[in-house]
Amino acid sequence: MPDPLEFTITNSVGRRSNGAVNLTPDVETVQNMLRIAAMIETEPQLDPGGIDGTIDENESSDDTVRAIEAFQKRFFNAPDGVINVGKRTWRELIDVLDGDGTDTQPATINGSATPVTNNECFFPFKELPAVNWTEGMRRFGASRSNGKRAHAGCDLYFRPGTIIHAITSGIVTLGPYAFYDGTYALEIDHGAFLARYGEIQKQALVKAGDRVSPGQPIARVGKLNSIVNSMLHLELYDKSAQGSLTVKNSQTRKTAGGIPFWRRRDLIDPTAKLNEWKNKRPV
Repeated sequence: MPDPLEFTITNSVGRRSNGAVNLTPDVETVQNMLRIAAMIETEPQLDPGGIDGTIDENESSDDTVRAIEAFQKRFFNAPDGVINVGKRTWRELIDVLDGDGTDTQPATINGSATPVTNNECFFPFKELPAVNWTEGMRRFGASRSNGKRAHAGCDLYFRPGTIIHAITSGIVTLGPYAFYDGTYALEIDHGAFLARYGEIQKQALVKAGDRVSPGQPIARVGKLNSIVNSMLHLELYDKSAQGSLTVKNSQTRKTAGGIPFWRRRDLIDPTAKLNEWKNKRPV
């Protein structure tokens, strides 16, 4: 593989509607870089499909533009489909080709630690819910099943279809999988903690093995079959244990009063974290 330092472009490449110049040698260079990145990261969506030095007039269906935008989704909430000389997308692409150690191995389901290179944290929505997550049935530890179990997370009430954003960078370790009353869940290893984003729609925006960036859209709020309210049910774990998050045996975490959560023993209360993150929301 060529040394990443040998790759250069003289002007922008990508969507003409967003100002890209698209000189043939520059387009060829970017196409070559994206093909290499697709192989390194084992992500076919980064492959432009060929090296011909052209961007189609119908840029929305152009494979190179789509590959650029797929790459930008790793760190931008709103990809613009343009690689500019020396700017963020160019630098990130060089980093992938350079193998600077920020990439991680494919995630495993057994809860092994995942390195995180950016610990910036966001609230999982662009807006705060109309009601808080600290009271009533929404709060962590609230009574469920007529007092037979305790609520294992915090519920953030939003309309079905509302975009959910990654709290911080990490790796999707599991999902989407069937969760509760017709909804689904994703598990993301965020380095310092693992999060289960529950009660989401089946068609998530990411899947197991994907890397996510802080604030990246990952899923949409689902619709429960038998309950009027829709929500993100957020659970956090400190990763001091391994295995399935749902545990209906003697190993479950319990409240101070002995009521089981039916969750892995490293379950933690998300309330303080949500209170900390609520003033920093994704753009």
